[in-house]
Amino acid sequence: MKKELIQEVSYLLDEAEERVWIRAEKVMVELYWDIGYCLKDCDDKEILAMSKQLGKMLEVEEKFFEIAYHFYKDNPIKKKALVVKK
Repeated sequence: MKKELIQEVSYLLDEAEERVWIRAEKVMVELYWDIGYCLKDCDDKEILAMSKQLGKMLEVEEKFFEIAYHFYKDNPIKKKALVVKK
């Protein structure tokens, strides 16, 4: 095969991979935010039990729910975004 063709295809694959990761990162941030919002009324003790339950029921690593909870709860943007204008 031509060396130029291999380089061009390799470049296209690298570019596509980068775009996929950028989108995946955006999706994951939104997912953490949304799940954190669902869990927002839990306290720190409840979130541990809830994470274990959800992890088993949904076959997801339980730490995922703890991370989402803290991501939403501790996010300084949330405080600014949720301020009601007077």
